[in-house]
Amino acid sequence: MSKILIFSSVIALGFPLALTGCAKQKAELERAKAELASAKAALEKARSEQGDHKAKLDAVAQARDGLAKQVDDLTTARDRLQQTLTEVADSRDKQKEELAEMTGERDRLQQQASGLSAARDPLQKQVEELTASRDAAAAEAQKAQKRIDELTAQLQAETGKVRDLQEQFAAVTEAKEGIETAKIEAIESPTIHSFTTTQPRISRGQNSTLSWRISNADRVRIEPDIGAVGALGSRTIAPSKTTTYTLIATNKAGESRVTRRIEVL
Repeated sequence: MSKILIFSSVIALGFPLALTGCAKQKAELERAKAELASAKAALEKARSEQGDHKAKLDAVAQARDGLAKQVDDLTTARDRLQQTLTEVADSRDKQKEELAEMTGERDRLQQQASGLSAARDPLQKQVEELTASRDAAAAEAQKAQKRIDELTAQLQAETGKVRDLQEQFAAVTEAKEGIETAKIEAIESPTIHSFTTTQPRISRGQNSTLSWRISNADRVRIEPDIGAVGALGSRTIAPSKTTTYTLIATNKAGESRVTRRIEVL
């Protein structure tokens, strides 16, 4: 830097010296020029060295960044390895527990197998006894089948006799039906004197009462849901929907019917 300042001073004084033509000043000027050239060369060298140092610093920084990345990668790998080791340890402990359970189950199964082996001999004896019983039952079944064949033959013979009796009974029945028909013609059909309801229209949940009076009937019923009733009576009902009730009175001569409708609002 001092050489650069000297050169600047020389430049500032160069023109007056040239005008005066002083040889000494010319020599100083030449010397200054030489020093300036030397300073320029030193400056270029310093700049070159600075560039080299910068390149080296960049290379070092790049190498440092690469090493930092490698450290991060190694740290990540270490963490993953630690996690893997933890998982392996957990899996190992779980496998130990499962192995202990399997060992306990194996011992229990061995104990059961021992018990089954002890029970096998009585069961084998029971099987032999059941086999003997089966053979005896098969022999009895053969005897029973033979007896069934004999009874079937007897049944066929008796069936022929029954057929003859049925033919005789049919002839008697025809004669009897003629007599019964004459009697039925003389009987009057049932008479329904009344079949009423106190409320033909009700709301859901309310009640209505059916009343009736019938004569000359053997059986009386009301449908649906009520069934058999007497010839004189009443029944309180609470239908959930509109329903038509039919009073049916029957005897040997026939039947009589009357309907009443209860509307549920």
